[in-house]
This record gives sequence, C-alpha cells and structure tokens, in this order.
Amino acid sequence: GVLAAELGCRIQLVISAAYFAVGAALCAFSTGVGMLIIGRFASGLGLGISAIAGPLYIAEISPRERRGNNAAMHGVFITLGILASIAFGIPQAPPPADAAHPLEGLNAWYWRGLLGFPIVLAIIQIVWFLWVYPVDPPSLLVNRENKKEARKTLYKIYGAAPPNEINMNDKAQAALELQLNDLEEATKLAKGVPRIRVVQAMCDPFLRTAVFLGVGLAAFQQLCGINGLMAYSNSLFAEAGIPPMNLTLASTAMACANVAASVLSSRMVDRWGRRKLLFSGSFCQTLAMALLIMVTDEKYSWLLPAGDQGVAAVVCFTVFVMSFSFGLGAVTWLYLSEIYPMEIRNPSLSACGVINWLASFVVVFGTRFLSLKEACRVFGTICLLGCLSTYIYVVETKGCSMDDSPLTPRSGRSASPLLTPAALNSPRAHYKQMEEGESDDDSEPEDKKPLAVRAAAGR
Repeated sequence: GVLAAELGCRIQLVISAAYFAVGAALCAFSTGVGMLIIGRFASGLGLGISAIAGPLYIAEISPRERRGNNAAMHGVFITLGILASIAFGIPQAPPPADAAHPLEGLNAWYWRGLLGFPIVLAIIQIVWFLWVYPVDPPSLLVNRENKKEARKTLYKIYGAAPPNEINMNDKAQAALELQLNDLEEATKLAKGVPRIRVVQAMCDPFLRTAVFLGVGLAAFQQLCGINGLMAYSNSLFAEAGIPPMNLTLASTAMACANVAASVLSSRMVDRWGRRKLLFSGSFCQTLAMALLIMVTDEKYSWLLPAGDQGVAAVVCFTVFVMSFSFGLGAVTWLYLSEIYPMEIRNPSLSACGVINWLASFVVVFGTRFLSLKEACRVFGTICLLGCLSTYIYVVETKGCSMDDSPLTPRSGRSASPLLTPAALNSPRAHYKQMEEGESDDDSEPEDKKPLAVRAAAGR
C-alpha cells in the first residue's frame, strides 16, 4: 500500500522484477539448500508486489470499455506461464529415489537453467517499464499535479492525440475531458482526507461493505482449493487411477484447458460483466467437485465402466481448473481494483493480498494431509458457500469509473465519517496538521478549533 501511494504501479513492477532477478540468480547458482530458500524468498517478495500492482496498473491504463478484457489478459499469461513451466520440465527424468543417488546427465544441470530463466524475463520487464514504455496512469499523474501529462496519457489510452485546443462540442473530446475532471475531483477529495487504515474502513458504514467483500473474495479465490489441487495434482491423479507414465500428460492437458478457459474469459468479461463470470465460474467449480466425489466413490462405480474412473477424474479436475480460470482467476483482482475509492484503494488491495497469500498457504499446506475424497468434500463445500455469497453480495462494476463504483458511489460519501469534510475537523486530523506544521494554535481562531482540542488546551 505504501509503495503504491508513493511510487505508483509502474515502479512497483520494476522493483518486483528486480526481486525476481535476484531470486532467480540465487537459485540458479545456489550451493546449498539455504541459498535456494533465500532465492525463493526473494522471488516471493517480487510475486507479492506484482500480483497486486500488475492487475491494478492494467486497469488504470485501459479504456473503461476494454478494462475487463485487458485486465483478464493478466490471467491468460499466468496460465501460459504454468503451461510453459510444465512443458519445460518434460525433458527431465524422474528424480532419484533418495539423496544417496546423485543427479546424472541432463538432471545434473537442467534445473539450474529452469530456475535461472526468470532473470531474462525480469530484465526485459525492467527495460520495458524504464525506457521502452515509461507510462504512468493518469490518476497518478493527476495526483502529482501534472495535468498536462495526464491529459496526454489519457488521450493516448483511447487512441487519440491530445488537441491543441479543447473543443467541448466534440463528443469524444468532451467525454475524455469529463473523465479527466472526474480524476481531478477524486484526487482533490482524496488529498483532503487523512490517511485511512483498513481497520478504520471496516468500521465505516459507507466503506465496510467494499472492504469485507474484497477481503472475502480474495480469500475465496484461494480457499476454493485451486493451488492445493494444482500442487498435488500428480498424487491426486495417481490416487484416482491414472498410470504413473501418464501423469505428466494429464497435467499438460489440464494446463492447456486452463489457457483456453482464460482466453475465453478475457473475451467475455466486458460482455457478460464481472458478477456473471464470478458466479458461473464458482457454480461450475462446485459442480465439478460434486462430480469428482461421485466418480471416485465406490458407491457410484456403476455409473462408469471399470477402469474409466481415472479418466473421468481428470476430466472433472480439468473442468474445475477451467471454471476457476473463467471466473475467480480472471476477474478477482480486476474486480477488487474497481470497488475501492482512491482514499483506501492501495491499503485495501494490500490487505486483500495478505489474506490471499495466507489462504494460499493454508490450502497448500493442508491439502497434503487430505485424501482425494476429503479434498473434494472440503473444497466443494467452500465453492458452494462462495457461489451463494457471490450471488448475494457481488455487485456488477462493468463500465464504471474506478473512483465512482456502485459499491462506493461518490454521491454516497456523506454517509462516511471518514470521507466527509467533517472528518477533516476531527481532533485526529488537527493533531496531525500540528505535527506536520500545517497549522498553528496561535494563528487559528479559538472558536474554529475542534472542541476536543480546545478542551485539551484548557487542561
């Protein structure tokens, strides 16, 4: 949250790429387990930054009518990365049975190349954002009081050149100027409000719905079980009856289907909207888990010919992964970037990121102790609850302004004690101004000071 407010998403992505490069280098040239752990930790820091900054940056530099499509492409390339990682691992032979058997042949060095390859991608990203495409979002430029550059960037986003003179009779120009004025108004309002913590926003009657919905959606994205099932897919496939020689093939087929679902979602998100994709995706995940329970349960063995349970399990598992990519995988972070007003967007997204990764840790760590049937029951139940919650609580945000969403409309700010002008006259705000030297008790009329401040002075 602090990085986003001070540096902007573009510089955050540069920093995350630097972490990726350092982490990959440490892993590729590691001489022991300790060095590997440090390298993976550095890569994890980069991932923690980019997982939030990437979707937000895409959303901020996209036209409203294409914001969903562009942001969903982030998910498409994640699935392509998963597919590539599986494909790159195919040349490797199975690992040795124990530490007494050393790595031989290709296995002796190939793993270093795989772990070091992100260095190339990180350097490309750093060069791209610093020299090839050093473009900051209009909202950040307005916040830095660089309206001229903000107008230039906004027109560029919509494929137009900024005119020398503004013609408000031109509908296209008028729409862009109105959008720029909206950004200025939102920035002015945000600057007039003291920094708001997530805990404070949770207690605010106007902001709490967006905060709790965002945190819940971020948790649901991981608690549905996607990372746990993906991490242990080979062992779960083996338990379902897939022969060992076909495990990699099954994982590759699942990854290909994952890419296809992500591409489809990117095409549909601006047509169907966010709510429909989230609901339909979680509904299909629930259905896939229910079917997976049936095909792996001996009670329902009569439904399938003998020996086909393994294939049916892979199909159900693939449908589950595709449904995730179609809904939660493609839409979650786009939706979260749209529901928060500027005053709490960065800290709220950071809180969502923390909850998301904690949920991922719980799922991946806990799945190892579950059998296939137990995992399906647990995650199927969570998917059902998430599906119902999505239907009840999620509000459509397609085409809305990022600073005037249906959950936190600008017209409703008067309901928020934290966002209304009255909040600026609070003792907390007054003390903060005094600490920063922005106001002085001697220069301010006594009757204009907050009551609590006058009472404290009297004591």
